[in-house]
Amino acid sequence: MNLYMALMVFSGVLSVVALVPYARSIIKGETKPAKATWLIWAILDTMVFAGMLAEGTLNGQMPGVIVGTWVVLALAMKYGTPGWTRLDKLCLGATSIGIVLWLVFNNPVWSIVVALSVMSVGSAPTFVSTWRDYTRENKLAWTLVFVSSVAAVLAIPGKWTLANAAQPIVFLAISVVMMFLLHIKPKLSVT
Repeated sequence: MNLYMALMVFSGVLSVVALVPYARSIIKGETKPAKATWLIWAILDTMVFAGMLAEGTLNGQMPGVIVGTWVVLALAMKYGTPGWTRLDKLCLGATSIGIVLWLVFNNPVWSIVVALSVMSVGSAPTFVSTWRDYTRENKLAWTLVFVSSVAAVLAIPGKWTLANAAQPIVFLAISVVMMFLLHIKPKLSVT
């Protein structure tokens, strides 16, 4: 097994392992996931998965992400933040536009790009919620997602293309924001 394959497998395993502390903290009421974000992520992750599969660029992280996102969405609907904010509705509207664009383009690479672009916008409810109260998210789970994302970026094979590099880079960017909100911002607020 070469280094790229090992990193790909490691990334996939970590994306599944991250689900365990996250799901447990949701059920215990320690984590209050933003329903809108997880609904957006579940739909768009599925679009990205399909696009990468069609392009033959599916990596090890995505199967675990798909399982984890849909499980967290189910838990978020039951245990997550109640109600739907204006921001939630705005992000869901942007997701709808992204789905329409995906159907219009009917191109796997563009579906990946559109889905990841909208996914970035759809992260806003979780970013805002975490900015306001970092204790509503699970540090261990997000740290595992961050490490998984680093491994996924390192596992991108030789020639980077939109089809094989966009997803790991966007996931890394999202997890970097969460690392800041969960690990650095609380320390800045104390001093």
